[in-house]
Amino acid sequence: MVNGATFEPLKRPNAVEDIINTFKEAILHGQLKPGQRLPSEAELCEQLGVGRGTIREAMKMLRALGVVKIQQGDGTYIADKPTASALNPLVFALLLETGSGTDLLELRALLEIGGYQLAAQKAAAEDWPAILDAEAAFATYARLPEQDPDQLARFDLDFHLSILDATHNALIEKIGRTVEEMFFASIRSTLAKSSNLEQLIAEHHAIVQAVQQGQTDAIAHVVRQHLSHWGKEVGAIL
Repeated sequence: MVNGATFEPLKRPNAVEDIINTFKEAILHGQLKPGQRLPSEAELCEQLGVGRGTIREAMKMLRALGVVKIQQGDGTYIADKPTASALNPLVFALLLETGSGTDLLELRALLEIGGYQLAAQKAAAEDWPAILDAEAAFATYARLPEQDPDQLARFDLDFHLSILDATHNALIEKIGRTVEEMFFASIRSTLAKSSNLEQLIAEHHAIVQAVQQGQTDAIAHVVRQHLSHWGKEVGAIL
């Protein structure tokens, strides 16, 4: 056992994949924790029964996935938090999934309705400035004579994510960012085609009011109404 994690020799031929799975299991079971220093390359080779080249290849992949960070001259550590440059395997997997438009719409509705209802229960006073600032930023930019579609979509995502952040649930926040970012292109297209941005501004405000007042039924209703615009882009209705 090294640093609280015990690694068994690998027996299957795909050693790199096995190393990645071994680290995944160690993290899930709490044997490896954020910020924890990993055994040296030599120690990993001995514990896992593989060569240095295999360890190095696995570390490159884990680094690209944002699981580990390598500090030259100091060692390799489990990442404290995902980096902005890290590949997101969940996004990649979902992008390859050929779900129907209805599947996509139901996924986003499930996330936003449930997430906003939880935010209505858990949002603290310090969460509201960020939510209200995000609402105002979208409205201000949307009312300009001309908008850049990418920037408009970014303001829209920032608004929705600010509410998910108020759930104070790290898993929901992470999954929420993953799902919302996955839909960025279609959200951008929806906003670019919209002939009534004032309606979207009003719906954002209705969402904020429903969350502030803890009205779970109203949250579900206004989110479904709001997503109906985006649903047309992906060819689905709720």
